[in-house]
Amino acid sequence: MKIIILLFATILFGNCLLFAQEKPAEKPPLTEQDLEKYTSYFQIADNKLIGDGAKFLTNEIIQNQFVILGEYHGSSEISKFTKAIIPIFHDAGCRTFGLEIGPISAQILAKLSKDSSKTIENLKAFNSENLVPMKTRSFTPIPFFSNVEDAEFLMEARKRNWNLLGLDQEFSFSYIPLFQTMFDNLKGGKQAELKPLFDKIITSIPAFYEADSQEKMSQYKAILESKEINNFLASASIGNPKNKQIADAIKFTTEIYYQNDRQIRRYYDANSSRVNYMKNNLSEGFRKIKFDQTKDKMLLKMGAVHTGRGFSPLSLFEIGNTLSELAVFNGNRSLHIEFGSRYFIENGKEVDALSNEKGFLYRYQAFLQMSKKDKWTVIDLRPLRNTVFYQRKFNLDSIVLEIFKNQDLYVMPPVDKDPTPNYQTK
Repeated sequence: MKIIILLFATILFGNCLLFAQEKPAEKPPLTEQDLEKYTSYFQIADNKLIGDGAKFLTNEIIQNQFVILGEYHGSSEISKFTKAIIPIFHDAGCRTFGLEIGPISAQILAKLSKDSSKTIENLKAFNSENLVPMKTRSFTPIPFFSNVEDAEFLMEARKRNWNLLGLDQEFSFSYIPLFQTMFDNLKGGKQAELKPLFDKIITSIPAFYEADSQEKMSQYKAILESKEINNFLASASIGNPKNKQIADAIKFTTEIYYQNDRQIRRYYDANSSRVNYMKNNLSEGFRKIKFDQTKDKMLLKMGAVHTGRGFSPLSLFEIGNTLSELAVFNGNRSLHIEFGSRYFIENGKEVDALSNEKGFLYRYQAFLQMSKKDKWTVIDLRPLRNTVFYQRKFNLDSIVLEIFKNQDLYVMPPVDKDPTPNYQTK
């Protein structure tokens, strides 16, 4: 019996070694044939979506409480897409626009676009007056509203009287208009008292920017430690709730940027604080406009890192996840759209991201292979989740897997062109 058992064990062990040495079958990539059933195409003409993909997108938009656009920044085409879906979502009942800007910046945008017909020219004047020119590029004071295409989708929302909710921190190049707004909020006597201090601040901030660009100092440390700035923030806020809100926003913004400073490098703390701030601003914004969370609708446009369900690439549960949970909690739905680009203009030449296998964008090849130069592409990711995650059928890049987890649709524009600047350089 011992001999038989020993022989059986020897055979079993030998077979295990044999199987262990065999390589597991390689999983196939995601092919065009796998995706074609879930891919459709559309075009934008006269601010309308047309084509089979347009019907699909329109139906999806009107069924959801929150439509969440996860963009890559600086795209003229995504701005055109945003402009085109605003009428669709408006007819479905949406009246609120969430933006990746600070609450004070949102107030400024609302003022500049109060007369919607003057949105483009008002933004151009504001951007030009507050432009921060640096060696490599110039910065406007409100991020993602630097171009004509951005002003156009803002105008589309504002002519329908949509509320603007700024959910993020203020921008690092927004200090001068923020201080200017505080000064304008003061009454005559208080203005006269604080005018010398205000003038010193307006003079010092560009110097801080320049020194920081040359790595001579941290502009954020300088602002946090400036006696003049701290005195102005405190004095201008006394008995003035509007200025107190701006002062708090300036302080918070500066602290967040300082945590990201090259000398501090507390990136997780900075991102975590920023995400919590977004959620607080969302709650406060909903309260101010009396947003009914059980039924009112909102369009959100923000960088894709913040807009998905679940754990974000920054290792945080972000605003997209909050809205997803809120919708489900109230028996509603959220639609999460991420944008990608295969064809774009760079230095005056058309580039195909799939022509460079070593390039970062090639990692998105599974999706980009469906893109067309002359049409918008939309891929519905949801029907493939079972095959991707439960059957584990495909060999996919980790970036593509995260998109499958966090997003519902993957949308690609035709050739993406440089946007049109809406400012004049100094």
